[in-house]
Amino acid sequence: MLSHSDWYNFVERLIRLFHERDALTAMLIARMTPTEFGAVARLIEMQNANPATQCLHSGEHAGEIEAVFQKQPALQYVIAQEDGAVVGALGCEVEDGRGYLQGPFVDGADFAITAAALWNALQKQAPLPDRCDAFLNIENQRGATFYLSLGFKRGQGAQVYVLPATALPALDGPPAHRFTPQCSDGVRALHALAFPDNPLAIDAFMDPDDEDHRLFVCGDNQRCVGYVAASINDSPREGYIDLLAVDAAVRNQGYGRRLLLTAAHWLITEKGMPQVGLTVRDMRADARRLYQRSGFQLLYTGVGYSRENGVGRRNDRQT
Repeated sequence: MLSHSDWYNFVERLIRLFHERDALTAMLIARMTPTEFGAVARLIEMQNANPATQCLHSGEHAGEIEAVFQKQPALQYVIAQEDGAVVGALGCEVEDGRGYLQGPFVDGADFAITAAALWNALQKQAPLPDRCDAFLNIENQRGATFYLSLGFKRGQGAQVYVLPATALPALDGPPAHRFTPQCSDGVRALHALAFPDNPLAIDAFMDPDDEDHRLFVCGDNQRCVGYVAASINDSPREGYIDLLAVDAAVRNQGYGRRLLLTAAHWLITEKGMPQVGLTVRDMRADARRLYQRSGFQLLYTGVGYSRENGVGRRNDRQT
């Protein structure tokens, strides 16, 4: 015989299951098509304007977000609709074998139910990589709870900085040199020391014909003492500092600032970017001081969540 407490919990669970069933019955979960690009872009813009619902690196302005959708038709996105209106979205961008999640974005519907339905649909749309990452504003607690429930691990905090074009400092001296193939060995050796967990990240910046990526170096053909890798983003439209490394033996000698400002001048002066952004982990206090001295301003504080090698998939079947 059930105790009063057990009976209460049983009835409560039944009510919740009926609620979830009714909510999902009224909701359509489907792959995003070009017809929904505009509505999804507006939903993301609205969600990302509020720190409590913001998912970083997923776009801030509807026009730019929609342009990315048009440019990258292979981007994996699923949406939730009620009565023809988009009330939820979740996407995944796959790059170098890793999945970078965007969302869940939910407005006008139960977040937990909608987010779980979107996650299940996203996995059915295409196999996700063994490692998936999400980067949320530190105030986005509902998103954090969602990813932790799926077996994601909370990582270090990180800060997002931005340098507006109007605040671009002058170069103190000659700019760093543009990368040439003769520098390859030195750059790769320094990169392996600075980013041992991401050994291939530097490759995308070594193509001299790629106008959206640029690599600058300090040193000579025999030795690379520092490099900076920069690129152009579409959403938000800005230049971005992807990688920066300086040999430990020559730190605090001005190489970092020289590299950083060389890249910023290329992005703003030559490529016409309205701003330059970058992200730095909490533990890099020295890097944060460099960015601040170079004119970068703190924009957001975020937290990363990751899951790899299928960890947590048992939880997915229970949602």
